[in-house]
Amino acid sequence: DSIDPNDPNEPLVAIFGEIVEDPTLMVEEECEDPNEIRENVKELNQNVVRVFLKLVRMLVNDPGDNKKIRDELSHNIFLMLQECNKFREHQAREILISTLEQQLERRREGLALLKKEITAAEENLESLKQFRGRA
Repeated sequence: DSIDPNDPNEPLVAIFGEIVEDPTLMVEEECEDPNEIRENVKELNQNVVRVFLKLVRMLVNDPGDNKKIRDELSHNIFLMLQECNKFREHQAREILISTLEQQLERRREGLALLKKEITAAEENLESLKQFRGRA
């Protein structure tokens, strides 16, 4: 199989010139604790910065020999993207909960208003019956 770089559905991307599977499409394991995901992303982010600085130093001192550092940086970025994708599930869950709570509150307010209008209508009907009973 050949890779078509113009195909937006292609599950492969290039990171530092290396062809890898698209990390945005991969979620290997589920994690139920968003704090754990946050800590993993934080740690990976620190590793990315540390390895990037190491790469810059290496490029200054020996520009020809940096493949190992680039691979390490690429791998850390890849892992960080995977962790971020795990967090999307938690974000979606929180947004859904918030949306459902807002819908429930609006329905409760609507129901209370409807009950109030029904009560007012019943009182008006009772008043009308009493008025016709007198006439």
